[in-house]
Amino acid sequence: MKNAFENPFRKIGELWRKGKTGGARRTGETSPSRDGFRGFLAGIGLTGLFALLLVFPLSASAHPPSDVQLSYLEKEQTLQITISHNSIFPSSHYVKQVEIQKNGEKPTIYEYKSQPDKTKFSYVYKMPLKEGDRVEVRVVCSVYGSRTVSLVLPGPAAK
Repeated sequence: MKNAFENPFRKIGELWRKGKTGGARRTGETSPSRDGFRGFLAGIGLTGLFALLLVFPLSASAHPPSDVQLSYLEKEQTLQITISHNSIFPSSHYVKQVEIQKNGEKPTIYEYKSQPDKTKFSYVYKMPLKEGDRVEVRVVCSVYGSRTVSLVLPGPAAK
């Protein structure tokens, strides 16, 4: 007596060995439909990877300013802030804000829509300071992070 499942599986095997053309293939030959499906899966995988790279490139390259240096020019009464912030696209990834706080008072905030250079640049602000004054500067990246530095003018009121 023959197994009841033998005939249907034999027919499936025959159909599997025949490609779209209906002709029999040699053992080890892949089906054109299976090759198409593998290509489809590879396409989906590459599309997914590309989508991830589009969604997360800024987070991978986002960083706060790497260095902020302060210097005070007494003759001109100006505070010079030199900022190092590497950016491939300074119109979309830039230093968006500079906050200057003098002696713990309410900070003055300067907003920007881009940065003047891809790596290092300076801003100069008119600010009368006297001996012992403390200036705290916070520089904020448009994508991620900030850096805060301070400067105390030497003198009797400095602590």
